[in-house]
Amino acid sequence: MKLCGVIAEYNPFHNGHAHHLGQARALSGCDWLIVCMAGGVVQRGEVALLDKWTRARMALAHGADLVVELPALFAVRPAEAFARGGVMTLAAMGVDALSFGCETDDLELLRRAARLLAAEDEALSGETRRGLAAGLTHARARGEAVERRLGLPEGFLNRPNTALALEYLKALDGVGRETGVCLVPREGDYHGEALGRFAGASAIRAAALRERGAEAARAMPPDCFEAMESCLGAGRFARTEALDQALLFLLRGAKPDELAALCDAGEGLERLFIRRAGETGAREALIRAVKSKRYTYARLSRFCAQAMLNLTRDAAQAHPVPEYLRALGFRRDAAPLLRHLKETAALPFVTDAMRLKGNGLFRFDCAATDLQALATASPEARATGQDFTHPIVIV
Repeated sequence: MKLCGVIAEYNPFHNGHAHHLGQARALSGCDWLIVCMAGGVVQRGEVALLDKWTRARMALAHGADLVVELPALFAVRPAEAFARGGVMTLAAMGVDALSFGCETDDLELLRRAARLLAAEDEALSGETRRGLAAGLTHARARGEAVERRLGLPEGFLNRPNTALALEYLKALDGVGRETGVCLVPREGDYHGEALGRFAGASAIRAAALRERGAEAARAMPPDCFEAMESCLGAGRFARTEALDQALLFLLRGAKPDELAALCDAGEGLERLFIRRAGETGAREALIRAVKSKRYTYARLSRFCAQAMLNLTRDAAQAHPVPEYLRALGFRRDAAPLLRHLKETAALPFVTDAMRLKGNGLFRFDCAATDLQALATASPEARATGQDFTHPIVIV
């Protein structure tokens, strides 16, 4: 039984994702394709537009056989932790290959860069420190140092999917088992704002949040577009700004040491956030007030999400690896895969969330689900505890 894994967010699912799943299956020659997907809050620190079960259904309708959840303690973290959590989750299921999209198809070059990053020498560290002193973010300073070492064009390794690809390769080297790689070159500009057949999730989100979702129809499979429009019409469409007042209230009442304990804290960010939270009236204005060349938008956005979820370094140290394989949905014909995982997976394969009640890692998944629900317009959609009441998706 050959298994291929994909790590994703699908926020929301679009034509590029469908293309990737098709290519992953073809390139890997797998019998079963498994997606490890972020839940209610995504890596950028925003709530997902659609709940995780709706997004799982989209993936299952377009190539996935099983969707499991990436625990929030890994999903709402920098790329290194995000990649490590996803790779370890898939490795526990015994995947034979990992497939991911990237702006380059030169796998050997990516491997060289990943090895250089993993075994960082003093010269590379020195170049990174010089970049930091010049006001660059750590990721950019380190990426540019590696580019110079390998003779690559400036910005080559700091493209979003390339940077994440390097983290996937680093994580694969650390799992202690041979896993193949199926690299799928990205089609079109996934991070631009233009809406075409292969528009990215950011452009689709922007259109949907402006209530011009119809413009995104070309970029999504018809059934996925209809599901998104249905959620919008029913008030089950989450908007991060709906949580602005709750976030500002939390930050204004927080103690510096409480915020300093968060995973993405450091460099005095906690005091800066507390001060600016008293001067601004919205999340975006708050982030703009804190933003500088040293801090990326994503880091500041994640800081806000981590504050609301109480994702601390102590929690990350207490739960350094995934502890379960929580299924969000599967295809009916994937019964042999489910039996296989129940018998052979290195972690408990869970289809009933009640088995995870009281688990310290799972409580963050539940908190992320609650946060996403609270960001929707429909009072009925905001009910707590949906991880224990929502049925598993079967397609």
